[in-house]
Amino acid sequence: MNVEITRTLEALILPPGSLILLGIAGVLLWQRLWGRLMVNFALIALYLLSTPYIANRLVQGLETYPALSPELARKADAQAIVVLGGGRDKGAPEYGGDTVSGGLLVRVRYAAYLARHTQLPVIPSGGSVMSEGPPEALLAKQVLEQEFKVKVAAVEDKSQTTLENARFTAMLLDQLGFNRVLLVTHARHMPRAMQVFQQAGIDAVAAPTAFAYRLDKGEKLLDWLPSSGNLQLSSATLHEYAGMLWYQLKN
Repeated sequence: MNVEITRTLEALILPPGSLILLGIAGVLLWQRLWGRLMVNFALIALYLLSTPYIANRLVQGLETYPALSPELARKADAQAIVVLGGGRDKGAPEYGGDTVSGGLLVRVRYAAYLARHTQLPVIPSGGSVMSEGPPEALLAKQVLEQEFKVKVAAVEDKSQTTLENARFTAMLLDQLGFNRVLLVTHARHMPRAMQVFQQAGIDAVAAPTAFAYRLDKGEKLLDWLPSSGNLQLSSATLHEYAGMLWYQLKN
């Protein structure tokens, strides 16, 4: 499926897009009972997904891989560090063009951290989604080499999905004679990434970063106060659940 079509469908299916559409439909059908029920459901769901309590519960189910310490990373006998693409900041005026997004920068920073502690080369993976601008892997390479002073062994710059990350990286690793790697991505994205990398025949060691789950300290009023940040986290988490389900259906 075309990436642009996929992104459009995701925006319509996942919150808040789906809930907004449901609410609009309910308003148009307000004279009927189920129209009013649709509006109420959309508002309640939008509120719950915006609370720290619900967002935290959702992401807890995905962040199942523990953090990888430098000591364990050195003992993993890996040959390289693969860091997955995570978006671009398009046309950033302060940088004079495209650069890595905040999400990708978090991954790149952790890959550089591991590289300094293991002396392993880094392999960024990620193409140009919807053919806009330079591949994310090249943007990551630029940051790794110029700002973090980390050696980049090669780049995989053709993939547009996590599944393609795994398939194209597997071919690149075969050319380099590598097989065992440390895999860097967001903690919530790691289950899906590990699934497809292992299916591609890559011996990957999970190296998650950007953990969002926080240990409960008892229910408080603040746990139920909505915010845009928690809604964004809930949406990103539901995106991962949907992606895992989609990959299972494809297999």
